[in-house]
Amino acid sequence: MDISLTGSGYLLPMVIVGIVVVVVIAVVIFQRRSKKRLYPRGDTDASPYPPSHRLDYQPESKSIPVIQPMLASTPLARTADVPKPKDIDLTNTSKDMTESLEALVGKYSLSNFTIATADGLLFGSSGGDTDQADSATYSEIFKNDPLTETPGVVLFGLTHKGSELIGIVRAKTPLPNKIVQQIAADTKVILNWWI
Repeated sequence: MDISLTGSGYLLPMVIVGIVVVVVIAVVIFQRRSKKRLYPRGDTDASPYPPSHRLDYQPESKSIPVIQPMLASTPLARTADVPKPKDIDLTNTSKDMTESLEALVGKYSLSNFTIATADGLLFGSSGGDTDQADSATYSEIFKNDPLTETPGVVLFGLTHKGSELIGIVRAKTPLPNKIVQQIAADTKVILNWWI
């Protein structure tokens, strides 16, 4: 039994194999086209069955609430809670800058007031145990993010004779922006008087 590779006996199996390959390719193409018709691109929610490249569980998209940043010097305060500024002379009746800053604390009913340099050194204070620590801590915080809020502390920046300074106000009640601006203006008066 001699089987020749060029004979007609070998040609028939080759034709059958070729037809089978063409049929398989046609079936695969047909399946892909029908799948594209069922799940067209961009149509993610129209079909009751998820495409194979998606997870079965798709959480609903939820909007992210946008929180408006508040200035560090403008905490919310009810005007009834904020004591009215007293009529106190900040410079003429004081012997030095420390007494003027103590008068500032009394005028606005503050707990403490500190002036720090931009690099964290104590520049002036109304007195207290935390002045050095406040100067170092809050000047760094203010330098990195002036809008940072700390409960009971209000920060503001000011310039005096070319030096960048930070006002550190400790208060029992939140202070409205108007009062913080008045404190900043009075601080400039004190600095101009003494320095």
